[in-house]
Amino acid sequence: MGESDNAVLSVVRNLTRLAALQQTGLLDSPPEEAFERFTRLASHVLRARTALLSLVDEDRQFFKSARGLAEPWATKRETPLTFSICKHVVANGSGVVLPDVKMDHVVGAGPAIDALRMVAYAGMPVRSVDGQVLGALCVMDDKRREWTPAELDALRDLADCVTEEIVLRTKIHQLERE
Repeated sequence: MGESDNAVLSVVRNLTRLAALQQTGLLDSPPEEAFERFTRLASHVLRARTALLSLVDEDRQFFKSARGLAEPWATKRETPLTFSICKHVVANGSGVVLPDVKMDHVVGAGPAIDALRMVAYAGMPVRSVDGQVLGALCVMDDKRREWTPAELDALRDLADCVTEEIVLRTKIHQLERE
């Protein structure tokens, strides 16, 4: 594992971040229309084959919502962390945009490229109530693609809407426990 891999895993496995992820109650939860709507919109607006709401856990990424994902991943609703480009969104706290993942020296050799039929990737962070990056709303295509500024703005806006949904749910759950 290279130095950059260690840096990424250090952020991904940060205990404060993992606690915030657990607090959402979204890991391993069934699909919900509120989140399905966001991946449908992302896929449609960006004309992308695949759209995911990926929550990055310690050793895997869980898909709270997925559109256009190949089997067996669509049924499993998760992949190992080694497949995750979304972990880089978590690690850097901002968007990751790759017109051709094979050309990126960090992710170009990852197993996700063939398994998920991924060539182009764009992902924006989704956050917890305290600002921790929980994962990403991302889109993927099976061909090289230059994502336009308008597309990336739309994806960022949708990711911010997902964040708002997560924050509102977390606050409601906190109030219900009081």
